[in-house]
Amino acid sequence: MQDTPEKKSYTRNVNSTRRCHECSEEALGRCPDCHQVLCQEHFPKNQHSPCAEKQMKIAQTQVCYVCGTQAYPDQWSISKTSHYVDQAKCKGCGRYVCDDLHTQRKVEDVVIEREGLRGHRYQYIHRYCDLCSPLYRVGGIKGLTRIIVGIGTVAAGAFFYFHH
Repeated sequence: MQDTPEKKSYTRNVNSTRRCHECSEEALGRCPDCHQVLCQEHFPKNQHSPCAEKQMKIAQTQVCYVCGTQAYPDQWSISKTSHYVDQAKCKGCGRYVCDDLHTQRKVEDVVIEREGLRGHRYQYIHRYCDLCSPLYRVGGIKGLTRIIVGIGTVAAGAFFYFHH
C-alpha cells in the first residue's frame, strides 16, 4: 500500500475591513477634516479625538457673524455609506452663519468616493448668507472677487502689452 500525500489546505485570514480610529469596530467613512477612518458612532466631529479637541478650542469663535449666536458645524451618518457634512460656514464669504435666521440658501453637493468594492456618498451642505446668496452662482463674494481680479489682470496685461 502506498502512502498518499496529505493535502495541505492553506487558509489566509484576510482582514479586508478597516477598523475605526477610536474603537475596533468596522470603519465606514473618512472624516473630511482629519481624514481618519471612523465607524458610524465616531463619525460626528464631537465623537472622535482630533476634531472634538479642535471644536472645543474654537467653540467661542464659531458664532454667526450677524447675530452672534452659536453656529454648530457637524457631520453625521444616516447609513453605512451615506454621510452628511455641514461646516456651518457661508461658502461665499467663509464666515460662520446661524442656521435659523441668517442662512439664506442651502445647496447640497454630493461627492461619491470609491473605496475598494464599495463607495461612500458624502453630502456637503453649503450655506450662503444674505450677502452672498444673490451671488451663489459665481461663488459668493469670494467668487466675485476672483472674477474681478482675473478680469483686471487680463486687462492690465493687455494694456501693458499694447502700450509698451
